[in-house]
Amino acid sequence: MSAKGARTEAAETQRAEPKRINVAVSPDTVRALEHVIEREGVTLTEALRRLVGYGDFVYRAVRENSEQLIVKGPDGSREVVLL
Repeated sequence: MSAKGARTEAAETQRAEPKRINVAVSPDTVRALEHVIEREGVTLTEALRRLVGYGDFVYRAVRENSEQLIVKGPDGSREVVLL
């Protein structure tokens, strides 16, 4: 995709109206959301957007693009593997 095509697609995504959905989530998901809310000082909606965005990034990198995702920290590095 060209740079112009990517900009056009991004602009169309930004113009799309939000879609309201109701979902039941597990206690682990609630804890993950609460963690982001507390650490980042954001709303529930923003915490959900961030976590879904991070998950989408990881999913696309690993599943769709066959890329390796390596997490590096003070104790070394590890590969993120999706099952």
